[in-house]
Amino acid sequence: QVKSEKGLSLGRKTSLSYELAPLYRQKPNSKSFIFFHTRLWLYYKYRNKKSKFAKWIVSKQAESPAIYDSTLAFRTANNFKNQMRQRGYFQADCSYEPEYLGDKKVRVVYNLDLGPQYTINHVRYKSEDSLVLHIVDSLAHASNLRPGAPLDGQLFEAEKLRITNDLKERGYAYFIPQFVNFTGDSTGTKANVTVDILPFTDSTEHKKYKIGKVEVYSGVVPELTALRRDTTINGVYFAAVESKFFVRPDRIYKTIAIKPNHLYKQSDFDKTLRNLNSLGVYRFVSVRPVQDSTKEGVMDVSINLSPNKRFSIGGGFDFNYSTLNGGLIGISPSANMQNRNLFRGAERLSTVVNYNIEFDISANRFIYAQEIKIQNELSFPRFFDYLGVWKLMRNLHFGKNYLIPRKFSEQLRNSAQVRLTINYDYLNVTDFYQYHLFNTSFGYNLRPNSHNQYSWDHIGLDVLRPQFDSTLNPSTFLRLSFDNQLFTSLLLRSFNYNYNSRVNGYGERWTYRLGTELSGLEVLAANRAWGAAFGKEDWKVGDLSFSEFVRLDQDVVYTRNFTEDVVGAVRIGVGAAIPFGDSKTVPYVKQFFVGGPASLRAWRIRELGPGGYLKIDPDTGKPDKTQPYFQAGDFRFEFNGELRFPIFSYLKGAVFVDGGNIWTLKNDVDRPGSQLRWNSFKNIAIGTGFGIRGDFDYFIIRLDFGLPVRTPFLDPETNSYWVRNYKIGSFNPNLAVGLPF
Repeated sequence: QVKSEKGLSLGRKTSLSYELAPLYRQKPNSKSFIFFHTRLWLYYKYRNKKSKFAKWIVSKQAESPAIYDSTLAFRTANNFKNQMRQRGYFQADCSYEPEYLGDKKVRVVYNLDLGPQYTINHVRYKSEDSLVLHIVDSLAHASNLRPGAPLDGQLFEAEKLRITNDLKERGYAYFIPQFVNFTGDSTGTKANVTVDILPFTDSTEHKKYKIGKVEVYSGVVPELTALRRDTTINGVYFAAVESKFFVRPDRIYKTIAIKPNHLYKQSDFDKTLRNLNSLGVYRFVSVRPVQDSTKEGVMDVSINLSPNKRFSIGGGFDFNYSTLNGGLIGISPSANMQNRNLFRGAERLSTVVNYNIEFDISANRFIYAQEIKIQNELSFPRFFDYLGVWKLMRNLHFGKNYLIPRKFSEQLRNSAQVRLTINYDYLNVTDFYQYHLFNTSFGYNLRPNSHNQYSWDHIGLDVLRPQFDSTLNPSTFLRLSFDNQLFTSLLLRSFNYNYNSRVNGYGERWTYRLGTELSGLEVLAANRAWGAAFGKEDWKVGDLSFSEFVRLDQDVVYTRNFTEDVVGAVRIGVGAAIPFGDSKTVPYVKQFFVGGPASLRAWRIRELGPGGYLKIDPDTGKPDKTQPYFQAGDFRFEFNGELRFPIFSYLKGAVFVDGGNIWTLKNDVDRPGSQLRWNSFKNIAIGTGFGIRGDFDYFIIRLDFGLPVRTPFLDPETNSYWVRNYKIGSFNPNLAVGLPF
C-alpha cells in the first residue's frame, strides 16, 4: 500500500499507485478469480511429490509463498523515491512500515513524501557545431521544455528523441540521443536548463550524408548467393536468386522512398520499411544503411526481402447454445484462403467461406436456420483515381484550408490500396424467410500508421432477393424490408474508420470504430431529373426497386490495466439507419440486431427487440416461443463491460455486464412498443455472466455464460422487467474465438 500527501493522482491520465506498481521488489502471491491463491495452493499440494507431473506443476504453474523481506522493502522504497525525483520532486522521500496482521501475514505501508515539484525557468541551447545549433534553435518552438514545465525526466527523454529525429531528417545519419546532454542551475524550485549538443566522437562537427547506391535483394544474401536475375530502375539495383523476381521490380520500386543522390532522411527509411511490410508478401524486410568506405558523406542502402509463402489457409469457429426459448444450438465454422502475389505485383486475393447452422432440438424442425457467406477480395498495392473525384476534392479549398489536407492526399497517393470485392450471402430460416444477397464494390484501403486505418468504397452494387412468409408474421414493416431491392452508389458507397491509441505507461487504451453506408443518392437525383424532364415514373431494373438509405454505426472501447494481469474493458456502441427518398424502410440486411457472442451474451442473435415488443400467443396469453429469431431495427444502443483476470497458466477468466437494445425509428403497428421514444430507456435489456478463456498467444478461445437480469419488456407473469426466476437452463453459453471487443 502507498500513502502520499498529494493523493493518488499524478497528471491527467495516471494514478500514482499504478505508476509505482512495476517498481515493487516484492509482491503478494497472485490470485485467481481475483480472490483465490490457486498457484500458491498448487505449490503446497505438489512441492514434496516426486512424479514428473508434480515437478512440472511446481516449476511451471505453482508459485512459492511470498515471504516478507525487509531488504526488498527497503529497495522498493528507494525505487519509489528515485522515480519521484525523476518526475521533478527532488525533495521526495519514502519510508516503509510493516503492519503485522496476524495469521503470519504482514502488510507493508510505504509513506511517500513528495515535496514541491521543480519547474523550468529558462531553456538555452548550445553546441560547438554551428550548423547543428542553427537547426536546433530554429526548431526549438516544437519543444516541450518551456518555462513553467516540470523538471520531469520523461520530458527530457522526449526532448532527446525530438532533437535526434529532427537532425536525422536533415542528413545526420549517425546522430543519436546520447549526443544530447542537459545541465541545470536551480534557484529555489526553479531551474535554468542548458541543452548541450555534444560533438561527434572523432570530430567537432557531425557529418551530413546523402544517399549513394540503393540495392534491393529478393531472397538472397549479398555476396553469399549466386544471382540469376538482376535489373536497374532509375538508379535502384534489383537482384534475385530465382529465375524471375517474386514481385516485379517496377512494383517494388514504387514503394521505395529512398532515392540515390537524395539527402539522407530517416523518415524515408521508415516509410520504405512500412510500405514493403504493408504489401503482405514478405516474411522479413530489412532496410539497412551502409556507409560508403570510398566516398565521404555517402550512405549506401541495402534492402533485403524474404518472400513469404504465396498461399495460406486458415479457419475458425463459433458455438452457442440457448435453452431460454427451447433448445437452440448454433455452430459457425469458417475457412479462408489467401494468395499473396496473384499477378506478381503483390496483389492479394483472399476468399473466406462461412457456414452457420442452428439446430432446434426442442421442436419438430431439427434445422432451425442455415447461412452461407462467400467473400472474395482482390487488393492492388497502388492508388488510381478512376473518376478524378479525389483530384477534384484535393484542389477544393476555403481560403488557406483545403477540403482534404495535403498530408492526407500524399499518403493516399503513396500508400493506399485498391480493393475489389465480390460477395454472396444466403440465409434460410426454416419456414419463415430466406434471402440471396449479391454484392460487389470498388474502393480503397489506407493505413498511414499503426493507429489509423481508413477504408471506403466508391462504386457499390448489391442485389437482394428475399422470400418472406407473411402468414407467420404479418408485419408490414418487415414485409417492406424484404422486397427485392438494389443498393447502388457511384461516388460514395461506404466509409469506415478505425483508431487504436497507444497503450500509455499506465495501461490505458482507446479504440474507436466508425462505419457509414449510403445507397441510392445518385439514383434518387437521376429519378427526380427524369421525372421533371419527361413526366414519367421512377424507373426500375426488372422487379428490383432501388433502395435509398443512410446508415451510421460507431463503437468506442476503453481498456485499462489495473494490474499486470487484471484488465477492465468497456464498450459503448450507437447506430442508426434511416431511409430517404422513395424508400419507406431500410432493407432487413442493413438493419441492426443485438445478441450473441459479441453482443448481449445472455440472448441469442436477433432475439431481442425491437424496443419493448414481445409477441404473445393469443391462445395461452404467454410469450410465443415458436417464432424464429429475426428481430432487427433502425437504431442500436449497446454497452458492455468486462473484468478480465488470470486463473492459472493459459487459463483466464472474466465477469461481464452487457446491456442495450434495438428500436424502430417509425411506428410499427404490428410490433407495439418497438418505436424509439424519449422514455425508451425502460426497454434496455441487461445481462451478466462469467467467462473462461484459453489464451494461447496467437489466438484466444472463450466460453461465456450469459444470464438475463433485466428484459426490455414487462414479463406477463410477474409484471416486472427484472428476471426473478432462475434455473440452470437460464444461462446462455457462447463459444467463440477471440475477445468480444
